Amino acid sequence: MKTGISYYKKIFAEIGSGEPEHLYMLKGEETFIMEEMSEKLAATVVGEEARSFNLDVEYGSEVDMERFLATASSFPFLGDRRVLMLKEAEKLKGKWKRLLEYCARPAPSTVMIFFVNTHDESGRRIHQPKDIQALEKLIRANGRVIEFEKLNKSDLIKWIIQKASRSGVKLDSESALLLVGSVGDDLFSIQNEIDKLALVYEGSEISRDELAGVIGKYRINAVFELVDSVSPGNESEAMRLLSSIFSTGAERPSAVVYLLIRHLLTLLKIKTGKKGGGYMYDQQKRKADLFTTRGILIWLENLRVTEKIMKSTSFPEKLLLESAFMHSMKGRAMDDFSETYGAA
Repeated sequence: MKTGISYYKKIFAEIGSGEPEHLYMLKGEETFIMEEMSEKLAATVVGEEARSFNLDVEYGSEVDMERFLATASSFPFLGDRRVLMLKEAEKLKGKWKRLLEYCARPAPSTVMIFFVNTHDESGRRIHQPKDIQALEKLIRANGRVIEFEKLNKSDLIKWIIQKASRSGVKLDSESALLLVGSVGDDLFSIQNEIDKLALVYEGSEISRDELAGVIGKYRINAVFELVDSVSPGNESEAMRLLSSIFSTGAERPSAVVYLLIRHLLTLLKIKTGKKGGGYMYDQQKRKADLFTTRGILIWLENLRVTEKIMKSTSFPEKLLLESAFMHSMKGRAMDDFSETYGAA
């Protein structure tokens, strides 16, 4: 069985040394570690300074295969190699013939990485198209297939302790076990909780009892949930969360405005063509795809107006932010009455 921290450490060490293969298939259900592996490969092959030129990320359900393969066959820009990632390859339909032909004779200056998810988010096995088997056979002949099975409980605890330490938070085994009991064994969810803890407890050691008091702490969760809820079609949930934050005093309206502006600017960059990779980018891209560019711009303008009025008048901040939400959800611009109200 290909699992366990020692297995993954060995693979990461091998990726960081020697010449990279021209083809990789990252296959399995431990998708968080698959993402980390792809980032390691990209950093090894193209480096941070060349990512914007020589790193392309596409998805099986929406890839333009002609353009994808043309890019794979072209020379890198200001570098020796380029990296192409095709995520969710199991969703690729009707575009296999030319891809398989390319994989039989891959370009020497391109490293192509395929992601194949074997299980869905509920843990059920995904039915794989028959062409996946042909692809895997070619990659085994001309590259490398790496399998990613879930960590067992013992290795999961070790993983949590190591990840927390890298974020500046010291956890013992009991604390790590409590974290698993709270959020489950999904590594994305666990990393998300570690990130939250690091916001408040970086540089500190957290005992089991202390962790029990802060896991899922409302103030941190409320803001994360509100920011994540802002998207077309989810208006009632966003308004519910905003009302809940107001009623509990979980966060100041001005802080909510700041966090939303930062979040929406990130989505706008992705919407207008910014490329990237990794779990966080994938999550942000899915969110950006729910919006139109105009929709994001309306949100940003209304939040800008709200922030301006908050700073220049004594108008109730909660009413302002509620107005910004309602106008943005309806695709309408707010009136900037800061000078009129301030003068009055």
